[in-house]
Amino acid sequence: MFPAATMSVKQIARIAMMAAMMAVVFTMFSQVLYLEAITLTIAVLALTFDRREVFYAALVFTLVNMLVQGVSIWTFAYCLIYPVYAVVFGSLKAKLLQHRWAAVVLVGFCSFATGQLLDLPFIVFSPKVTLIYIVMGLKTSLVQGLLSALEALFLLDPLIDRLEKLERK
Repeated sequence: MFPAATMSVKQIARIAMMAAMMAVVFTMFSQVLYLEAITLTIAVLALTFDRREVFYAALVFTLVNMLVQGVSIWTFAYCLIYPVYAVVFGSLKAKLLQHRWAAVVLVGFCSFATGQLLDLPFIVFSPKVTLIYIVMGLKTSLVQGLLSALEALFLLDPLIDRLEKLERK
């Protein structure tokens, strides 16, 4: 996925800081029903920093999250979903920075998709069970996606501006 390259201490420290930020945001907002800010956090980081660093930060975050919450279908799915989101946002960085409305829509869609993607592993048990989980979770995912889009609408630009100022220092 990424060419083999060595990382500097600065890059490793930045990855650790981003992973810690993701862990704090995930933990804080996981206590509030429907409110999810990890997708926005990944988007902001991917639109500010190097795609490779954000990918590794998302991977480190999900692995630490798995250690804290335990190995389960959901925590394993996070290990797949959030790093992919980092690559998606990072790959579309130029377009999303040019068209902020597209970034808002993509944050909302990815937040919605997270809820739906987390239900897919149940297909191993039964396609009917998966369908029930998806339909029952649809309302939650729609509200979550809408709230994440609203978060992005109001917070995306200020957060990117602050991180860019920090990066320049």
